[in-house]
This record gives sequence, C-alpha cells and structure tokens, in this order.
Amino acid sequence: MKIERREIQATATASTTGATLRGVAVPYEQFSHVLHDRPRAYRERFKRGAMNTNTETVMLYGHDQSGVPLGRVGSGSLRFEDAPEGLLFEIDLPEARADIREALERGDLTGAVSVGFYVDEGGDEWQNKTKPAVRTVRNAELVELSIVPMGAYPQAKGNLK
Repeated sequence: MKIERREIQATATASTTGATLRGVAVPYEQFSHVLHDRPRAYRERFKRGAMNTNTETVMLYGHDQSGVPLGRVGSGSLRFEDAPEGLLFEIDLPEARADIREALERGDLTGAVSVGFYVDEGGDEWQNKTKPAVRTVRNAELVELSIVPMGAYPQAKGNLK
C-alpha cells in the first residue's frame, strides 16, 4: 500500500532554546490544489475527524525516512488536537536542527507541512462526474507529517511568529 502525501501550511514560533512549530496538519472541508498523482486529476478534502494518529506518528523533513525524526507522538515532542478547522499539530523542534529553525525564521521555509497517510478500506469517496474529480477522505491513518518547501492546501496558511 502506497503512503499518500498532501502538503499544507503551518505557523512557527521560535525561542532561545528551541522552536515550536504549530499549525494545521489537516484542514477540514477545504479543497486542495488540483492533484495529479493518479491517472485522472482531482481535488481532495478531509472530513472532520478523518485523520487518526498514534504513538508512532512522526514528523520528518521532506518525507525523508532515512534520518532522525524531528518529533514523535510517543515521546511527547509531537502533539495533535482535533479542532473545528482541522487536525492541529504542535512540535518542539530539536535544538540540534538549527538549520530548520533558521530557515523558518528567514522565510526560506514558509511553515508548509505535508501529510503522509494511509486511507482505511472504504475510508474515501469519489465524485467522478466533476472535472476535476473530487475525493473526500473520511477515515485515514496519519503516518507522518513533514516540513516541506511548498504546500497543496492554500486555505491553511501560516506565518512565522
């Protein structure tokens, strides 16, 4: 089964000892840009409560699974909260990743994040009569959240604070 990835925006705040990145990991009822990772172009949206997390959910940089995770739910460094606007996240970035903090502070990284997830069997619904098609995700498992250069969900914008 292939991990699907979708990109969104987040906000970041910095402190002298580290940084906390906060934002929306999964916006609810908002459409993505047109996606082309399947034979037919489509837009995607998530229903409220569609994304499930567990103690193994991690945050990465650029979906790179070969490096050390930036945070993990099980360690307490990565946290999620379900809210009306979407699945919110908060991560305490490692002090050793000054490169990411600096890129966020300078604006080289905008705070965009991307989700890697599995859709549960029967967990999505397609409307193929529209152009582009529309996929509505109702139930999925969040595997990882990544900091990325650009996002696919323009409605979930963030600012560096």
